Amino acid sequence: MATLRRSVEVAAPAADVWTLVGDFSAIHRWHPQVSAPTLRGASPHTPGAERVFGAGTEEELVERLVERDESARRLVYTMPDPPFPITNHRAVLEVVPRDDRHCTVVWTAMFDCSPETARELESVIGDGVFAVGLNALAERYGRGASASG
Repeated sequence: MATLRRSVEVAAPAADVWTLVGDFSAIHRWHPQVSAPTLRGASPHTPGAERVFGAGTEEELVERLVERDESARRLVYTMPDPPFPITNHRAVLEVVPRDDRHCTVVWTAMFDCSPETARELESVIGDGVFAVGLNALAERYGRGASASG
């Protein structure tokens, strides 16, 4: 199983950051490369809800919410039909408190694929999607004491 992980420490309380990133339907509000998705399902906070990017196009990408844990400040989602040669995709976005004024945002994806695909996605997804979004959060709230990749 391949794992991509990026994290950033931000100078803001975890509750404040979670209010923004914990809304499964609102990734476009904080990620600079993501447009507003189309929502499928009753509520963006209910497992089974789907956010659809590029709805109705050949590039349509669906992400399905598996779990939203308010107390742990964690979203878990999958891509049921990923645009890459991967299987068993599972991603986690979580906000971990450090103290009253700092938190770490961690974005992780796990999936099965060939070693070549894993190397490619390390750059395409790890650096090109996860790191870009996390850096935008750090710019929005202020960067904490340390960041890691």
